[in-house]
Amino acid sequence: MDQVRSTGFPLIWALLVLSFTACASNLQSLPLLRAEPAADSVITRAPRTLRLYFSALPDVSQSNLRLTGPSGNYQLRDMHNMADDDLMMEIMDDVTSGIYTVNWTTVIESDLTVYQGIFGFSVQVDSDPAIFSNLELHKISNP
Repeated sequence: MDQVRSTGFPLIWALLVLSFTACASNLQSLPLLRAEPAADSVITRAPRTLRLYFSALPDVSQSNLRLTGPSGNYQLRDMHNMADDDLMMEIMDDVTSGIYTVNWTTVIESDLTVYQGIFGFSVQVDSDPAIFSNLELHKISNP
């Protein structure tokens, strides 16, 4: 009986470690490679489009993007694949100085996984640097 107890604890411990390792190895990385405007960037010209580059072709019909900034939600139009493995759309509202957040959701090619993420960027289009110096860029990481 003592022999069973002495081997039982290490066996249970080994199974727990293997379980946690298996869970950690199944975490999938986000397919977003980069964006225009770039995540956490400060740009000096108001963007007219958003473009997100992925590790594989995103499905436009199963994708959604939301741009939020100083004026609330901004209207986006004509989401499409411009080139290989990207999503592009036009920003319909005027973009002014401030902090912006992009929320995105997509499905990549035949993968049934729904990927989502969030990133931010800042715009400084005013010629007066004092206007922008009071804004703080908050880095927003993917969940």
